[in-house]
Amino acid sequence: MREQPRNGGNRLQPDADHLSLDQRTFIALRTRFHFQPLETALKYLSISGNYGLIWVGLALVFWLTGSWRGLPMAIFTPLFVYLTLLVNYLIKEALHRERPVSDDPRLQPLVGVPSSKSFPSSHAAMSFAAASVMTIMKPELWPLFFGLALLVSWTRVYVGVHYPSDVLAGTAVGLAMGLVAVEFFNFF
Repeated sequence: MREQPRNGGNRLQPDADHLSLDQRTFIALRTRFHFQPLETALKYLSISGNYGLIWVGLALVFWLTGSWRGLPMAIFTPLFVYLTLLVNYLIKEALHRERPVSDDPRLQPLVGVPSSKSFPSSHAAMSFAAASVMTIMKPELWPLFFGLALLVSWTRVYVGVHYPSDVLAGTAVGLAMGLVAVEFFNFF
């Protein structure tokens, strides 16, 4: 997407000085670094996070390959992913923040826009909850799990369906659910 400069500058909107840091960061990530191979890869990575499928799939891979602690990972990762999705949905319903496309329809998302509200990001919440649970099972792989969680989460801004603050809040929800998982496993 290329916008023509206005008023001799390179601003997307004439009143860009009045935008919040959240909005300016969203516009920067939505309009820069969009060359085809990267855009395609991040678009599909973002889609793979729908309903936590990337995390459920990864947990199943650990189980099906006979990995130590693979079965508990295949059971508890989906449990915490979907519990987190429920908690996050309740927060979204209470806060009612609209998606970025409602602020500027010129910034069309690269993926389908979910019907749910924007804040907090469910992809980020599920990703960080899953990374936490998987790290409990395989602590030596924490950089992989949290690196993937970070990447999946930020693709949501890149593809245009979340503000950065949505992702940060979703990360906080996911990490809080990760703490619940730690307490759960410590109890048993």
